[in-house]
Amino acid sequence: MSRKDTLKAMLTRRTDELPGGNSSLELAAPTPVAHVRSGAVGAMGRSLGQIATAAERARALVASGAAVVDIPAEKLLGSFAQDRLDDEGTEYETLFNAIKESGQKSPILVRPHPDRPDYYQIAYGHRRAKILAKLGRPVRAVVQDLTDEELVVIQGQENSARKDLSYIERGLFAMTLEDQGFDRAVIMSALSMEKTQLSRLLALAKSVPKSVVHAIGPAPKAGRPRWTALAERLSELPDMSPLDEVLADPKFQQADTDQRFVRLFNAIAPNRGAAKPRKVAVKTDAGNKIATVERGGDTVTIIVDADGSREFGEFIAAKLLELYQQFEENKEAPI
Repeated sequence: MSRKDTLKAMLTRRTDELPGGNSSLELAAPTPVAHVRSGAVGAMGRSLGQIATAAERARALVASGAAVVDIPAEKLLGSFAQDRLDDEGTEYETLFNAIKESGQKSPILVRPHPDRPDYYQIAYGHRRAKILAKLGRPVRAVVQDLTDEELVVIQGQENSARKDLSYIERGLFAMTLEDQGFDRAVIMSALSMEKTQLSRLLALAKSVPKSVVHAIGPAPKAGRPRWTALAERLSELPDMSPLDEVLADPKFQQADTDQRFVRLFNAIAPNRGAAKPRKVAVKTDAGNKIATVERGGDTVTIIVDADGSREFGEFIAAKLLELYQQFEENKEAPI
């Protein structure tokens, strides 16, 4: 019996263990599943609970090692909902070396691609698939028929459980799902967060330009408070020239993702390099202090310190209009 026949026999024996739709699993071209787009949960007659249950069954299937097949890496395509920023940092290198030395320890989860026969779409395990492709090795996977909603719930929950995604990557994932029309309840389930947390996450993700996020990368050490502070600094920039200057700097581009965040964050600090407010005492010839003049930025503050300061202050206030008219006349006079 050939290896393929043996595999088919094994899958046939496993049919009673698989959630619905897997009885046709084999290495040959999968039968395309219905491509049910976002927002169709009600029309499908599927509740969020059913979607979550399907996600749990799929994870249990992977955990049990049932019906694992080898798929050529070139037959695997990524999820339609991006959840990772490209960054081959230390974690990626560690995983790469582990797979290179010891092989793939756990299978990934895929579904038959809804639009491309003979191909599969990854629910989770994108990094493992990428590494195995680089190594020229097939990818061990469990194939499961999944709707779009089931796929994103599985994808999000798996990454949340592993704590694989940085805060900004979770924000981009949530924004991608919202842009594609997924119901908020599905996004909340995918990211394992409640309504207020999701609203805050989406607001932050939308406040930082995608070009900036992609330039920085995942920045795993920068959580919500620091990304929020960065968004505030970006909103206060009078123009984008300081930002463009940092992004074009070779030192920024060569730094790792966390260092890139810090470089950009520091470079656009408000009032960067501005002089501290200066205080100067105004005294009479006899050395008696009558006022303090404080200069900072575009403002000048005068504080009356003289004896009887209330009366002197009122005297100055009464003269302000006259003084301003003199100032205007002197400013307009020819030099």
